[in-house]
Amino acid sequence: MPDILHRISISAPPERVRDAVVTTAGLRSWWTDDADARDTVGQVNHFGFAGGAVEFPFRIDEMGGARVAWTCLDGPKVPAEWVGTRLTFDLEPQGSGTLLRFAHRGWRSVEGDLPQCNTVWGELMHRLKASAEGRPRGPYVVD
Repeated sequence: MPDILHRISISAPPERVRDAVVTTAGLRSWWTDDADARDTVGQVNHFGFAGGAVEFPFRIDEMGGARVAWTCLDGPKVPAEWVGTRLTFDLEPQGSGTLLRFAHRGWRSVEGDLPQCNTVWGELMHRLKASAEGRPRGPYVVD
């Protein structure tokens, strides 16, 4: 199965990067303004796009200090290619900053949405970086 992988250095401590990944305010600062998130393992967080036409429910699988992991669940507004894919955010201290290793794993094919999603995740990593460094550019998706 193909995976999307990104690595980016962020001039902010891991705790600040983690907050940008696990809190509603943090996620809204770089991903989508239609985010509803909690930071509890087993919780299902929801992310909406295209005026609610597309929605991604992600179950939190891991919430350790250095790793956040989610699995995309099925739903009526979820593209089939995403169901069962897994997002991981691995945070490694790097001097006074953080090395973020992001993965979107478990794609069934390199066809379909994967190439576009790879491009979008690349942009999102730069938005996440800016937000954690105190220079938020706003969400990639504003509905």
